[in-house]
Amino acid sequence: MDNGAYEKYKQENPDVYTPLSTYDYVDQFVHKLTMAEIVVCGVAVVLAVFALYKIFAKRKDKKSKDHSE
Repeated sequence: MDNGAYEKYKQENPDVYTPLSTYDYVDQFVHKLTMAEIVVCGVAVVLAVFALYKIFAKRKDKKSKDHSE
């Protein structure tokens, strides 16, 4: 019907939507972290612990003020 134009087009323009399962070298999880990544994760954990401490300390202060009045 199209005199082979579609086949010629497919040869000149291969599919770029190749599923990731065809690539062996792509890992889902990183096995080694760089020092910068470790520092960023550590800072995030410290900030999360600090935020939780501030939340619970604020609640404790409210309860102690309520009992003292």
